[in-house]
Amino acid sequence: MTRRSAALDVPLPQVQVDAWNLAHPVGTPVIAYPGARPEDWPNVTRIVTATRSKATVLSGHTAVVWVHGHSACIALTHVDVRAEATPGELAEYRHLLYDADEDATVPAFPYPTPQEV
Repeated sequence: MTRRSAALDVPLPQVQVDAWNLAHPVGTPVIAYPGARPEDWPNVTRIVTATRSKATVLSGHTAVVWVHGHSACIALTHVDVRAEATPGELAEYRHLLYDADEDATVPAFPYPTPQEV
């Protein structure tokens, strides 16, 4: 049975999705916890990233969003909005993502060639 908002008679996950999308556009900087939240499990995976989609309702029961650096959706309850990253932090995140992705076709940084040095 789907939980519903009593005031609006709308499924609760849809209310969560609508509120998220109103407050947080695609590209919002976040910290995502794919498996569990740190307060529930001490050794969780923590991804410092940004959203790459609007939030949606997954199979009618869970409010989710997709983030850069992770292939599956993550429940909104496992995503924390963070402050905007500095240019240096953004470069480092890009570097870490491309170094971790063995299929990446774009280098993390345009390293100088011997002719340029």
